[in-house]
Amino acid sequence: MRQFPDQPTSSTPATCPTAERLEPTTLDTLPFAPRLIIWAARLWWQDRGDETGSRQMIAQAFTLARSQGADAAFDELMLMALHGACRHLDFATHPRNLGTDELALLRVLAAFQDDAVIGGEQALESWLPPATARLAVDSALTLARQMGRAGLYMRPRQQN
Repeated sequence: MRQFPDQPTSSTPATCPTAERLEPTTLDTLPFAPRLIIWAARLWWQDRGDETGSRQMIAQAFTLARSQGADAAFDELMLMALHGACRHLDFATHPRNLGTDELALLRVLAAFQDDAVIGGEQALESWLPPATARLAVDSALTLARQMGRAGLYMRPRQQN
């Protein structure tokens, strides 16, 4: 059973989390997997996942990256973010730098790929409202696992 603190940990309402402030990250410094996710998120956000527009290109890109089928989980995750967020999400507004929501998306996938479901859930809850985050767990976990199976990791894997 999940334990909740007696006192709220921040002054923001529980239904509208704020994105963490992070150092600016440039798109040029990212390895392939996170760059693929950012490209797909920006393309998807331009036309809000229009069936004839971005979805086909994103599906083809995931297939070429040996992660066929990950596009369905990606599309579902983005739809939940679009319709469940209680604020304007920051995608594709910084051509070279990553926006706060782009970084949050990468953190969510990285947490799930690190085999930390609880960490992934916490990352989702810090990005999206709690109800939306709970609904988005399955699609985020599926996306992270399918990409991991194809060797596409958000963070470099540790060598043993």
